[in-house]
Amino acid sequence: MTGGAATRAGMVPRTALVGALLALVAAGLYAAPAQSQPVKGSYLYTLSSFTGPVRHDFSRLAVDRARSEVYALYQNGIRVFNESGMEVYQFGEDLDLGLIADIAVDDRGDILLLVYRGSRAAIIRCNYRGEPQSEIALRGVPPEFEDFAPNRMVSQRGTLYLASTSGLKIVTADREGAVTKGYDLFRLFELEDKDRGNVELGGFSVDREGNMLMTVPVLFRASVLSPDGTMIWFGRPGGAPGKFNIVGGIVRDSQGNVLVVDRLKGSLLAFDRTFDFLAQFASSGRKPGQLIFPDELAIDDRDRLYVTQAGKRGISVFTLTHAARRGQ
Repeated sequence: MTGGAATRAGMVPRTALVGALLALVAAGLYAAPAQSQPVKGSYLYTLSSFTGPVRHDFSRLAVDRARSEVYALYQNGIRVFNESGMEVYQFGEDLDLGLIADIAVDDRGDILLLVYRGSRAAIIRCNYRGEPQSEIALRGVPPEFEDFAPNRMVSQRGTLYLASTSGLKIVTADREGAVTKGYDLFRLFELEDKDRGNVELGGFSVDREGNMLMTVPVLFRASVLSPDGTMIWFGRPGGAPGKFNIVGGIVRDSQGNVLVVDRLKGSLLAFDRTFDFLAQFASSGRKPGQLIFPDELAIDDRDRLYVTQAGKRGISVFTLTHAARRGQ
């Protein structure tokens, strides 16, 4: 029987069979079972009030881990959300404090506001209702930090971390404002004078061990700075999964993984303790679970991620799940 007759009789030529098998593999129908991801992010909801999602752009975030509450700062107003993502309180717009640049919650539940009155920065301690109680003044600032103008603030286990994202400086202080250390990031980044003013931080956070996590968008990199001044860099530019376009917020989860926002991709990238790429989730778009130019990132003790974004999309909340490790 000729080849043409065989085909007409229903016998598939070898080349066609190989092509069909390749198509099945590409479609995932003839592939081996997929390995579970070490970490996975799933969309939960958007922070809301009783009238619907709170559609702020680019809020500043703080998490009260002990009380499972989230604070969102937007245009000098602070909104407080409970562990279900519903607004329970708001304050700030009626306070005559100046421009509120950032917010933090300390381990005692006090609310800390980083404010500017003209060019002067101050830290205002408030009670749980947002009522000002006292002012914290930084004392013992090193002479080389006289021009220090912080715009980011984190409170972690009784220590204040203040960062200037454009000045590339970080100061740590105790809860009463006594400065304990200063970090000149310009020197630690080993930048040249021509880079001054062109390099700034995209994201900034502090983990429970006091390590400072940062992203540097123009360098397409992220770094972890230990309290002793040791710095570790990771990340490479590119559009493929695991590589950086425009990086933003950065945090560490309960397993020691590092999560990084990629603004251009609209995604969250996960790396393990040694900064090997684990997973990427979310994408750019307006559907539930998608993000529009995400920016800031915060995380709570239940590994829920809070992501700010543009496009009047508000603050999206994702939950992390971790695959069981071998031997556990």
